[in-house]
Amino acid sequence: MDADFEKTLSDRVTRLRRAHRLPSLTVAVAQHDVLLAAASTGFADVENGIPAGHDSVYRIGSITKTFTAALALLLVDQQRLDLDAPVEHYLPETSFGRVPLRMLLAHCGGIQREVPVDMWASMLGPSEAELHEAFTRVEMVGEPGERWQYSNLGYAAIGAVIERVTGRPCAELIDETLLTPLGLHRTTWQPPPDAAVGYRSDPFIDIFHREPVMDMAANAVIGQLWSTPTDLLRWGHALIGAEPEIVPPSVVNAMHTVQVMVDTRSWTRGWGLGLILDRRADHVLAGHLGGMPGFHAALTTDRASGTVVAACTNATRGITLTDLVCDVTDQAAAAYPPAEAAWQPTPPCPADVERILGRWWCEADEHVFTWRHDGLHAHLVTDPANSETRFVIEAPGCYQAVEGRYQGERVTVVQTDSGTELRWATYPFTRSPR
Repeated sequence: MDADFEKTLSDRVTRLRRAHRLPSLTVAVAQHDVLLAAASTGFADVENGIPAGHDSVYRIGSITKTFTAALALLLVDQQRLDLDAPVEHYLPETSFGRVPLRMLLAHCGGIQREVPVDMWASMLGPSEAELHEAFTRVEMVGEPGERWQYSNLGYAAIGAVIERVTGRPCAELIDETLLTPLGLHRTTWQPPPDAAVGYRSDPFIDIFHREPVMDMAANAVIGQLWSTPTDLLRWGHALIGAEPEIVPPSVVNAMHTVQVMVDTRSWTRGWGLGLILDRRADHVLAGHLGGMPGFHAALTTDRASGTVVAACTNATRGITLTDLVCDVTDQAAAAYPPAEAAWQPTPPCPADVERILGRWWCEADEHVFTWRHDGLHAHLVTDPANSETRFVIEAPGCYQAVEGRYQGERVTVVQTDSGTELRWATYPFTRSPR
């Protein structure tokens, strides 16, 4: 472990907790499912003097939505849900039936933010009957796909669709398909006896007031879960694609694929299918935030470095954890750079591939095709880092791009009067510039 990184993290957590008058603050960092550092300060239970730690149970609020989204996408993989089908295909009794499921997952369906019930006044979620009745009174606040607007209602609808299709409670399915297989035994729908107590800080007196514990009832899939920073690290590990048997690459890629821009001025934040996508200089971090009365939590991941950071506090307001978790993620990636990849032998190059290796030109751009340990590659000479493409061999003389530039497009070898040429996405490639 990097002692300087651990000390820097510990000092920052201690400083932030004091500066923002938080009951507790816990930050945990892992890389490739190995705990790098964890820093905790303050009390999970102020009245009883119980200290917080990275195994303390906090409410994680809307981070719950990442599990709901992953479950929905697993059902898409099983062809039990269609992302582009409208809500009315599954719930014909709603007033927002024309909105596609995809837009609900990305918060751009044009529907109002909250389920039209008194949940935030009564601090009690609706029954299933009340939720479905409320679906008939939902207002449109924009056109579907027109803009981003966060909507708890949208995820409540996703949960209802899942239950209609499967005939089972959504929470039960999340337990069965995600929590149990990943070993997230401290992630539960109800607080355990040793859960952290949620507080709000008095603005005029240096004391904390207990917040009520809301049961979201039929709205559970939007923010009911409780978890630990350690369990969140494990979930983040799955979200970067490291548990393909449980969260397959198709689900991970869909969650990370931008659907709408949140920040339309500088384009530093977008939204995928269930994940916030934050642009940081030359890379993008993915994660989610969660806020409930008495609690605030954040999870962020970096697929490139395998880094995951989770932060939790038992305070309603007082700190925004977004910058903290993103900063710590970048610092961890820098402090623990990936080990140099082990050498791998290059398999024999097929004769039909060997004939196309080397330099090709298209529209005055020079490309280089090479054969490596993982197959055929190509890149632009002027921008190799951002144009790297890998192909699979479909048949002799036919290669499909599976990673990088023109992904999904095919390169085919053709014979012309001038000799051998390539066609990539129909563009001609020749051995000399034209």
